[in-house]
Order: sequence, then C-alpha cells, then structure tokens
Amino acid sequence: MNLATHEDAQLFSPTDPSLVQAAFDAAAEGLILIEQSQVVTANPSAAWLLGYEEPAPLVGKPFRQFFSQGLFCRDVLDAPHRNECEHPACESTIVRADKQQVRVAIRCTNFAVDRRSLVLVAFHESRRAEIGNLLWTGEPRFRAIFENAAMGIAICTVEGRIVECNPALSKTLGYSEGELVGMALGELQAGDLDRDRALFGELLVGTRGSSDFGTQYRSKNGLILDAYVTASLVRDSEAQPAFVVAMVQDTTERKRAEKRLREAEKMEVIGRLAGGIAHDFNNLLTGVLLYCDLLLAGMRAGDKARKHAEEIRMAAEQGAALTQQLLAIARKQGPSPQPVQLNDVISSTENLLRRLIGEHVELALRLGPRLGPVLADPGQLRQVLLNLALNARDAMPDGGRITICTQSSKMPDSAERAVIMRVSDNGCGMDAQTRGRLFEPFFTTKKAGAGTGLGLLTVQRIVDESGGTIRVESEIGRGTTVTVFLPVAHSVAQGKPHAAQKNKEAILVVDDAASARRSMQRVLRMAGFRVLSAPNGKKALALFASHHEHIDLLLADWMMPGMNGGELAEQLCCRKPSLKVLLVSGYQDLHDVPKFFQPNLVRKPFAGNVLVNRIRAVLNHEGEKRC
Repeated sequence: MNLATHEDAQLFSPTDPSLVQAAFDAAAEGLILIEQSQVVTANPSAAWLLGYEEPAPLVGKPFRQFFSQGLFCRDVLDAPHRNECEHPACESTIVRADKQQVRVAIRCTNFAVDRRSLVLVAFHESRRAEIGNLLWTGEPRFRAIFENAAMGIAICTVEGRIVECNPALSKTLGYSEGELVGMALGELQAGDLDRDRALFGELLVGTRGSSDFGTQYRSKNGLILDAYVTASLVRDSEAQPAFVVAMVQDTTERKRAEKRLREAEKMEVIGRLAGGIAHDFNNLLTGVLLYCDLLLAGMRAGDKARKHAEEIRMAAEQGAALTQQLLAIARKQGPSPQPVQLNDVISSTENLLRRLIGEHVELALRLGPRLGPVLADPGQLRQVLLNLALNARDAMPDGGRITICTQSSKMPDSAERAVIMRVSDNGCGMDAQTRGRLFEPFFTTKKAGAGTGLGLLTVQRIVDESGGTIRVESEIGRGTTVTVFLPVAHSVAQGKPHAAQKNKEAILVVDDAASARRSMQRVLRMAGFRVLSAPNGKKALALFASHHEHIDLLLADWMMPGMNGGELAEQLCCRKPSLKVLLVSGYQDLHDVPKFFQPNLVRKPFAGNVLVNRIRAVLNHEGEKRC
C-alpha cells in the first residue's frame, strides 16, 4: 500500500472549506442553518425531505414556513443566546412543497461564529410513520378505537418518547397532541421516576411482557394527577422491540373518593367509640361535677381547699367538652337549639376561658350592645368559643392577645340579620395551603400528641347546624381571625317568669350509675326536695307502687339496662297521669326519644343549679297527658 504524500495530506486537510461543504451536502440527514429565524443554507437531503429539488428555494425563507412551532424547538430558535437545547431530540411536523405534512425527528444545536448566533437543525423522518404502518395498515377500526377510547393511550418509542397519543390523553394532561408528541413520559411524571424507568427497562429486555403501576403526572397547568399505567411492549416481525403502548387511566377522582371513604370510616369508628363510652363516662363526670358543687357550696370564699375543688371542676368540664366534641363529630349527639344571647354565653364562659388560656395570654372582650337572639344549642356555642380560643392560644406559645368581639351584622351574601362572633389573635398565622385544609378531619399543625385535628371540624359542623357560616383570615406572621356568622332568631314568645317557690315536692331518682344517682340525690335534697332513689326500672316500679301518691316527678336516666327511662316513664304515667318527667342521658340520639319526652331531656354532665332549675321548670309547666 502506497503512503500518501505530504501534498496529498494538504489536499484532504479537515479545515478545507470544500471538504466541509461536501460533507454538509452528502449528509443523509436534512441539515438547515438558521440565523435570526431565517434559513441561511440547506443541504440536498433537507430540500428532498421538504419536497424541493434543490436547496435554493429554502434560502432566505422563515424557518417556520416549513416547520411547525414545536413545544421545545421554539425555545432554541427564539433564544439563540442559549448554549444548548434542554430537549436535544424531539419531534415536529414539516410542511412539504406539496402541502403534505410529515413527522420528523429534529435536533437543534446553537453555536456562534464571528459573533453571529446560528442554529443548525438536523432532521430526518421519524419512526412515527413506521409505527403507524405497523398499527393501522388494513385496520381502520383500530384507529377508531384509539381515537375514541375514554382512557388515555400513548404510543412511545422504545426510548420512551411519545410518537402518537389519543384525544383522551391530551385532555387528561392538558397538552395538545402536537405538544405531547416528542415528549418523553418521564418529563411529565411527578412520581417515582427510578422505579418507572426500571419497569420500562424490564419490558425492553423481555423480563416481563407488560407492566402495571400507579404513578403521578403533572398536567400543563401544574396540577398533580394520580394515574394507573399499563405499559406493553410490541415487537415487529423479527421479534425486535418496535414500540411501547402505554394505557394511562386518570385515577385522581377515584383516589379522592377513596380518601373520603377512609375519612368516613374513621368517623364511623369514632362514632362507635364515642357512643360506647359516652354514657358511662358522662355518668362519672356527672358525679364529679355535682360533688364539686356540693363541696363548693360548703366552703367559704377564702378557703384554701376551694381552689382545689374549682380545679377538679374545671378538669371535669374539659372532659365533658371532649366527650361532646366526639359525639358532635360523629353526629351522634343532636343539638337542642333554643333562643340564646351570644353575649350571655361568652360572659358565662369568661372565667373558664381565662383559666384555660393561661396567664401569658391576654384576653379582651368587646361585646356589642343590643344583639338579637340566635337559635342554637348554648352548650355547643360554648364549645365553639372554647375551641377557637384554645387554637388561638396554641398559635402564641410565647404569649400574646386574644380578642373576642360580637356585633350585629348581615349574613354573607344575604340581607338576613345576623350576629357575628370574631375571635382574633396576634400569633404565627397560616399560609394559604394550611388555611385550605383547616376543616379536614384529623388535620392539625400541632405536634404529635398535642392535637386531635377535630376541633375546627367540630366548630364548622356546629355552625352549619345553627344555620350559620364561618370565615378564616390569616397570614404568616400577622395572626388569625375567625369570624362566625349566626342568623338572628325570629321573635319567640316568652312566658311570664314563675314566682320563686320553695322546693317541697317529692322526686323519684332512677339511674343505674351509682355515682350519678347518689350525687343527684344529695343535690336535690340540699335544694329542699324530698328524694327517693332506685338503681333500675324494676325496683323503681316497686318503689312507686308504695309511694305513688307522694311522688311528683320522675328523674330517670334514658339509657338503663333492662328498662330504659322512657319505658319506665310510660308505665308510671299510665298509673299516675299527673306525674311529671325529666329524663337525663349522657348519650342519646333525639330521633330515638319520643317527641313528648324531648323537651324534658337534659344531657349529662350538668351542674347542680342546672338540674334544679330544669326540675323546677318541669314541675311548673302544665304539659299534655301521655296516658
């Protein structure tokens, strides 16, 4: 073999412009050089792919006259200062001289010569046409199925780039078909990319014929979508990997429904738990509260033990509030609405509030004058106030100020008169994301063990049941304001107050809980009543048979084993129609209580004065006969 001479080496120098031009012209790929979005030069392959016999007709023309404005390539063409394209290989559509459109794989490279910013576009016909031939030749019905399927379908190269997709996928992801073609599925994913790549690799090497997995995609507007993907590898006639078909099912709504179902199941569990323990727990609390009242009644104002008794009573009240909260959450505790002055509820709760929030937090009340009454359960309104105040306290661990205001107003988006209660703090505040989740079950920003995530959900349900609405305003570092709107109740006829009476009547107390029964018995005797007691319905019937002429009122627990309070009352009222009845219960659904008993039912736990006042009201009322 003859060695080339020095002159021959010079002839074929790589810097020879004619050699570079020859390589440019001989390239099988279409090559177009662009400056300021116009074609500077092109090679014969580019002309042929675009339907021209020679490159000359392309020179000087806008690049977009021949190429559609793709999702990625336009970034390179319109930003020549960029060093490289973030998507070095994508697809676009070219418009041939005969107006036909052809799909091509395109690659753009930016470079500069003598301070001139240039873009070299290399392109060739993509595999989409080949895949189309494999898919649709002789089977137009398959195309119809593909186009009309409700599930998103993407046909991808073995590298994972989309070459075709159906309208359902385009609608799901928010991109047009033209935008999706050329993109890789991985660019759209927001899930576990490493896992999905591994599954895709197993398809290609033949470890598995298809793969099913759940993942997440990010739509064009930035929303995260849950999806279930089934990917299958299709091989050509020579058993070589040809393309991948990915079936994409949007499961976002199903996931949300499943989440709602899980939350509903949690509520059901809480309801069963609360229903199971509320009665016994409230019986215990009733005894604690009533015995505290008895202790406090026998103590002087300066007695050292008085503060201990008050602390015990406050702990019992908090336990009662927690039980009522669980029952309200589970909708196992029906409200007892009545006309009530919101200012009275707040004023009567002020001392408890000050003790609960602590000395490091200042409490300010600004109660507006002449507020109309609202139709609500006073105990539930007190619960709303306590929950909002405690949340405000927790937002100010280093101290601060809680302001509670009331005033007359209008219901939002309505001319209906309303009373509003506004609870404000100057604590840490919340961002928009946290505000959006405030009323979700079990959502809390507190540390583990410091909050149940049920407080604000309870508040919302109580306000809803009272016909009101609630609004929250908060910003990070600027505190939080919660405003409760309650409609003003229509005027209610008020009876004349009864004159003060001495309590000399005889009362039959029936309760299976010994602590509750004995504490009620002692409170009533201290109030001047004569009291008989029985632990169950059977013994109560025997006791009534001997003393029915002297018994004026039956005080019975609604839920008792064997014979409940309602059944006992029915039998005794048939024997003595003039007998008055007051039922008590730590847990009940008002729908299960006969209508004529519902007005005369008080929930446990209760204070001694509440019990005495309710008994006095029932004794003074001329009710309908039940037998």
